[in-house]
Amino acid sequence: MLVFLLGLAGCSLFAPRMGDGQPPQDPQADYALAVDSYLAGQYEKAASIFQRLSGDVAAPLLARKAYFGLACSRLAMAKTPEDLREGLSIWNTWVQMTPEGLPSEDPRLITPLLPRLAASSSQSSPPLLSVGEIDSELARSKRLAGCQEETGKTKDLLRRKTAEAEALRSQLNALERLHQEISHKKKGLE
Repeated sequence: MLVFLLGLAGCSLFAPRMGDGQPPQDPQADYALAVDSYLAGQYEKAASIFQRLSGDVAAPLLARKAYFGLACSRLAMAKTPEDLREGLSIWNTWVQMTPEGLPSEDPRLITPLLPRLAASSSQSSPPLLSVGEIDSELARSKRLAGCQEETGKTKDLLRRKTAEAEALRSQLNALERLHQEISHKKKGLE
């Protein structure tokens, strides 16, 4: 009995305690946090999360999207030519691992890079997009995503209502046939 209690006490020392540890992480929620951090200009935080998610072998699609985010984060943080080469190396690795015709990465991540690239390519020409234009484009992208989500919900509701209407129509037809059969039998009895 004493051995059992000591074993139980030993296990409790190594078992995670409620409230002590963090809850199990949801990779999709982590990815959304990384994207939000990136869009908020917190490139180091985003890169850290993308780095962790890019090694997720259980979710290869999410890992590839995270690798894309990591490449964008590293390019956004680049301050030296070496940093830029490292970011481009990650970008090239992502390009090689991405199957053709599979546009699942989030292109919004590259939006903050466009003014930097335009400004660095020619100091005499103004950036292609102003900060206000980028902000309005990001807002438009978020509104579009919300509209697409709402459209999906509406389509799903319409499918369910159509199925319900078909079921009711079928029941009504069955009731009409039953009514006709009863009417014919009733006429036969008279």
